[in-house]
Amino acid sequence: MSHIGGHITLFFTVEKEGRLLRNQGSRGVGINIQHGVRILMSVNDKAGEVSDSEIMISDFQGNPMRGSDKIYHDLISDLLYAKLIDSTPSFSISINLELPTSQGFGMSAAGLIALAMAFRDYSKRGNRDQYYRICHRIERQNGSGLGDVLGIHAGGVEIRLQPGAPGASGTSLGFKCKQPVILAWQPEESRHTSKYIDDDDWQLKITRAGHKALNNIKNGPWNHSRWNEILEQSSKFCQESGLILETERKHLLDIVRDIIRSVDLQLHVRVRLCMLGISCVILPRTLDRLLLHEELELLHTKFTEHGLQSIITEIDS
Repeated sequence: MSHIGGHITLFFTVEKEGRLLRNQGSRGVGINIQHGVRILMSVNDKAGEVSDSEIMISDFQGNPMRGSDKIYHDLISDLLYAKLIDSTPSFSISINLELPTSQGFGMSAAGLIALAMAFRDYSKRGNRDQYYRICHRIERQNGSGLGDVLGIHAGGVEIRLQPGAPGASGTSLGFKCKQPVILAWQPEESRHTSKYIDDDDWQLKITRAGHKALNNIKNGPWNHSRWNEILEQSSKFCQESGLILETERKHLLDIVRDIIRSVDLQLHVRVRLCMLGISCVILPRTLDRLLLHEELELLHTKFTEHGLQSIITEIDS
């Protein structure tokens, strides 16, 4: 069994001009979360080809996701080419998502890394960074998350200082921060990353705002003392990039903020968008006051009453 938590980007740049995919990615800041992708893998046929492995994917509600296995077969092909696995046996692979896709929760990166780590546990070959580099390349080939793999590699609350794959040009730092949080999203809405990073206008606005935010926060030790700056810069980024002005995101934030005020939690939490979904994460205003279980359960109930989906999770290191 293998499990990798998801990743939420709070602000970022688009750095996809490099000729090599391993050097493309993003700079920025994000958080790793406990919920992600869980994988069960067992040998199916000792004489079978690994490329013929059976892959079954379930979404966070337990429904089968047919036709979504290409990136996982790409991973198997790349691991085979890199001689990190053998051509036999074939496997039975069950991939269970704990969060929705295309909502800014890093599900494609988490799934790829979880499967890569399952194969590493089986083959006992190579180092961790080799597998992460392959996952990053597949993410870029498919126009998925720019910095999710690098962010997951760092763990906790992370800053991505240089774009690219871990162990290549990518540089990131993370600090541990065990804090309960709650995610909320519009169930009927989703956004694929490529909608923004392949659009020249969005790419320019996002990257300008992302560089400004990162330059304001990149110096100094990366630890709990930076929390207030992270919240401040992520808020400014959303405004300056224009992402917060899109109708669906603004509508979501209005609902969430109204609910938070209705339960009198506005002095204890901050709401931040998850890039690039129609989703948000409710974070503690300060790290010395944990959000209580009763408060999170109350928010979860209120979100459901207002037609939102939500899940209680925590920042994971």
